[in-house]
Amino acid sequence: MGLLDLDKIIIKRTVLGIRCLVCGGNLVVSPKLSFAGHLAKIVSLGKLKPECYECETCKKRYTLF
Repeated sequence: MGLLDLDKIIIKRTVLGIRCLVCGGNLVVSPKLSFAGHLAKIVSLGKLKPECYECETCKKRYTLF
């Protein structure tokens, strides 16, 4: 019987239904907000909640407003 090391398991939240426009890969929620996301949040006085996504394969970043 094998052992399972739970410290080495990484769980990423993928977004279903949205694909990368360049390579068609899965998009994963990015932990940090892009400059455009910060700027949009400041200009809209916090009314917009931009979310940043990153492609698993090509690492291209997307910002969804």
